[in-house]
Amino acid sequence: MRSESLAAAAVVVVGLADVLRGEAAVVAGALAVTGHPLRWGGPGVALDGGVWVAWARLEGRVLSLAGPGGLLGEAFALDAVALDLRAAARVYAEVERSVAAVLAGVARGADLAARGGWLTDGSSRPVAHLVAPTLTGPLVGGPWPGAPGGSLGRAEGAADLVAAGAALGGGRVRVLETLAPDGGAAWVVVVPGTQEWSPRAGANPFDLTSDVRAVTGDATVAAAGVAAAVDLARSSSPRSRPDDPVLLVGQSQGGILAAALASDATFTARHRVTHVVTAGSPVGVFPVPGSVRVLSVEHADDPVPRLDLTPNPARSSWLTVVAPPAELPVDPRRHALDAYVDTLRTAEDAPRGTVPGLDAWQASAGAFVGAPVRSVTEVVVERSLAGREEAAGGPG
Repeated sequence: MRSESLAAAAVVVVGLADVLRGEAAVVAGALAVTGHPLRWGGPGVALDGGVWVAWARLEGRVLSLAGPGGLLGEAFALDAVALDLRAAARVYAEVERSVAAVLAGVARGADLAARGGWLTDGSSRPVAHLVAPTLTGPLVGGPWPGAPGGSLGRAEGAADLVAAGAALGGGRVRVLETLAPDGGAAWVVVVPGTQEWSPRAGANPFDLTSDVRAVTGDATVAAAGVAAAVDLARSSSPRSRPDDPVLLVGQSQGGILAAALASDATFTARHRVTHVVTAGSPVGVFPVPGSVRVLSVEHADDPVPRLDLTPNPARSSWLTVVAPPAELPVDPRRHALDAYVDTLRTAEDAPRGTVPGLDAWQASAGAFVGAPVRSVTEVVVERSLAGREEAAGGPG
């Protein structure tokens, strides 16, 4: 939950309280229009006792409905809830400021490390080149029953999209072209996770440097390389159109870069990002637009998704599925890609409605899941040699 969500909820609650007060006023006003029995009879007109009893009952019911024990009481209770929400929003805002300070400290530490050639891209640029695809598994291996001619398979759900990130070594990025429901093209960009753990930037940009720099909001060669890979893949297809939908998917660092690109106005100006899937990724810090449907899968016992100290936004366009711990409260083994694929498959195989919001997300992603895969393009992304030399302190 974010402070802005709590503040917005407080506004909604106050609005409901105002509605209840208005309804109470309407009920009381109706009684006033009806008039008191004393005004019903003219001079010399006597009203029997039954009228007075009925009127007393009516007044009692109106007081019960509209008074402190009814609508007005409910309105006062909602006012109290709104006060609590505003107080919580202020607390959350302080926490968010503290988190921002922590991340700013991490960024300053990375800048200091960069003086020694660590945790920096230097002035390097991405170099991207096409390679032969290596994807195997549920998306390829022969046409599925009823598939159009030339189809390589299809992703049945988000689990297959995450699984497509398996064996993405050596700086590879995978781009799948699918057949959209309207007959056009749609694009699934599979972003790899962390592949190198040295604090000194090397040829492979999917490394610790990109982890740190991306979470702190800096531009990275890895993200720029993914963008270059998408450009290469789409330029090689005669079916590519500017308004084709794009889905970005990744586990761990792959999810970080996916969220970063979905938040990058320069990238989204060239590619219409409609969906993002992240698995085990700390992505709450990224300002992904509300027009993008995000599915984030997290294991409660995986410490990685919490590294940004920021919960994912609570909004209709962002679905966060948190699986409970398997055995231990904290288990780094649960960060593995296979573990997240298994979690998603279990969620997708459960009866409809078991995981709130998942069915709706899958339905919104019809251009990518259940759609024939027309082509698979793989691109190797590297840091430029000049940038690597600078990051290492110069040649020799």
